Amino acid sequence: MLLFGSPMSVRCLLAKTVLICAATGLLATCRRAPETVQRDAPIILISVDTLRSDHLPAYGYHRIATPAFDALRADSILFEHAYSHAPLTLVSHASMFTGLLPADHGIRDNLGFNLNPKVRTLAEVVKSKGYATGGAVSAVVLRSETGISRGFDFWNDDIEIDPRSLSIGRAQRGGDETREIAQQWIAGRGSAPFFFFLHLYEPHTPYDPPEPFRSQYGATYDGDIAAADAVVGRFLAFLRQQGIYERATIILVSDHGEGLGDHGEDEHGVLLYREDLQVPLMLKLPGQREHGRSEPKAVQLIDLFPTIAEAVGESSKTAGTSLLAAVSNRLAADRPIYSETYYPRFHFGWSDLHSLVSGSNHFIQAPKPELYDLAGDPGEKLNTLQDNRRVYSALRKEIAPYIKSAEAPKAVDEEQTRQLTALGYIGSTVPSSSNEVLPDPKDHIGETVRIKEGFAAFQQGKFQEAVGLFGALLKENPRMLDVLAMQSRALSRLGRDGEAIDVAKQGLRISPTSTNLMLLIATTALETDRLDEAEKHARLALKDVPNEAHRLLAQVYLARKDFDHARQEASAAAGEKRDRPFALMLLGRIDLEQGRLDQAMRELDEATAIQAKRQQPVPKLSFYRGDCLARLGRAEEAEAAFRQEIKQFPADPQAYRNLILLQVMQGKSDAATQLIFSLEKASPVPPTYVAISQTLKTLGDRNGARFWAARGLSKFPSDRHLQALLRG
Repeated sequence: MLLFGSPMSVRCLLAKTVLICAATGLLATCRRAPETVQRDAPIILISVDTLRSDHLPAYGYHRIATPAFDALRADSILFEHAYSHAPLTLVSHASMFTGLLPADHGIRDNLGFNLNPKVRTLAEVVKSKGYATGGAVSAVVLRSETGISRGFDFWNDDIEIDPRSLSIGRAQRGGDETREIAQQWIAGRGSAPFFFFLHLYEPHTPYDPPEPFRSQYGATYDGDIAAADAVVGRFLAFLRQQGIYERATIILVSDHGEGLGDHGEDEHGVLLYREDLQVPLMLKLPGQREHGRSEPKAVQLIDLFPTIAEAVGESSKTAGTSLLAAVSNRLAADRPIYSETYYPRFHFGWSDLHSLVSGSNHFIQAPKPELYDLAGDPGEKLNTLQDNRRVYSALRKEIAPYIKSAEAPKAVDEEQTRQLTALGYIGSTVPSSSNEVLPDPKDHIGETVRIKEGFAAFQQGKFQEAVGLFGALLKENPRMLDVLAMQSRALSRLGRDGEAIDVAKQGLRISPTSTNLMLLIATTALETDRLDEAEKHARLALKDVPNEAHRLLAQVYLARKDFDHARQEASAAAGEKRDRPFALMLLGRIDLEQGRLDQAMRELDEATAIQAKRQQPVPKLSFYRGDCLARLGRAEEAEAAFRQEIKQFPADPQAYRNLILLQVMQGKSDAATQLIFSLEKASPVPPTYVAISQTLKTLGDRNGARFWAARGLSKFPSDRHLQALLRG
């Protein structure tokens, strides 16, 4: 049923519907479809990442308050049973934007895959009908390089990856920052028709709600949902203020759910139970038509494409069906809905999983298959497969055509293939083939708890403990890609950089297109002056994450004192708007190295102002400001900058070192001594003792330098750097 279209086409369709209903004797029970409205009304798609439907009051949950979601629900049609096709952000959004299942649009994981260039996207369809198209996202996994932004006139994914981050998947920005970008673009549309996609990432880990939600709910999943609700509330208030809300079609949805331990998985990606796949879905029609209505029939995310295409007067030939078909009773109650995850195969060496929801039955195809009754057992605690062999047999046969193999991600292009081959990553290790029999993820899901323990140890600065936990996991299963990445970072924090690089390379041999590992090797190599190695691995990542690759290349050239090339790479990382703090900091560093102190100060201050606005501290930015201020003779300001760096990043010794030197020069020896003990308390790891010993050696205190080297060796007796410092 058209949301927007000519009166003649609507009359014809309604007439056909009446004839069909009358012929079958169902005229009295045939629902009336929603009325049509003008075709140029705005269309807004809001995706709140990682949002389980059963954690919203609109779906019967009562432990949090979500006034914005509730108000939107009152104006909308609520779909009681909406399902995702994959518990992964990029894969799921690609299905929304194409109306296709993952095998058909080409993206099977968050990293290493790009959208099939032959597939037509929702934005392209809407744009062809005269709509302006815009999008703003809150996570790096939805970066434009994947093809997900094809057809959008405007797409803001300007999220810098913190080099200290354990995963690209965790690189995100606050929802309010994304919301403000969205509002600025929408405000400039005037009365012209537009389609906008707003993506929020708050409910995704790490759970870190701002006040007042942290005080109300703690650092929890529910707290982040409440925070996301507040962002949506501010966005909807803006739409009302602009006179847009009343006449707009607004869809609120999520890409997937969250495990929360219901079946052993705390987060998402590995399993395919209801908590991972069932998502909220609300459709607000112009003028709030059909408001307050609930639709019990199951729908799926690929239904969004034909719904919006229909809204702009475009017929679509996809696997999905317009959501209004459910509202007008044109959908079968047992329509099969397919989902999959290749995450366990690509990241852990376990089997991929596939599922089919049909009516109240949920079948999960796995090495040990499962069958659940969603109506009688919504928590999916009782596998009824043995008692319902006929249903199992039918669904196993029905799911077979949906299952299409996915090999490991391929190199981005011929040049990347050549680079990977030259570095020994292609041809050295054969990834698991689609036909290989792999372990059932549910039998190993307990290992994710151990991974979480290792991650917690890392976050708490217990790097030795983390190395032990990750090492034990890798001994059992050396193909756990994410664990290899975390082990590499933990080893690096212990100053075992050579081992860290070797472990990351082991992971890159398993998955030669893992951008996370490319950046990890480049960063670690850069920190240990292996500049050629850093350059080669940064270049591997240029096509997939150009900003971060250019930033690393700028640092490589800066370390070589090749200032012209360093500036060229830093400018590329800064972008046209020059509004990326990391890149601006790099430009400031280049000027600092060349003695252009005033220019360096301007760039560092500019980066600081942007950082303050975005409320995302940038590592070493305050440190370099302090360094520049000290060189300008502004000692008090320099000290304040160093203290700011220490406050934001208490485990990084570099700011301590410079502040200690500054205080000794000012005759503040006692304060400098206290700083040394503060650094040890914040980060009692080998690089800390090395930094303290080297600082004292610089100050001419050889006995102090040897004392702190010995103090470090008492905890880490095999550290070669400390042994060398002790020898003097």
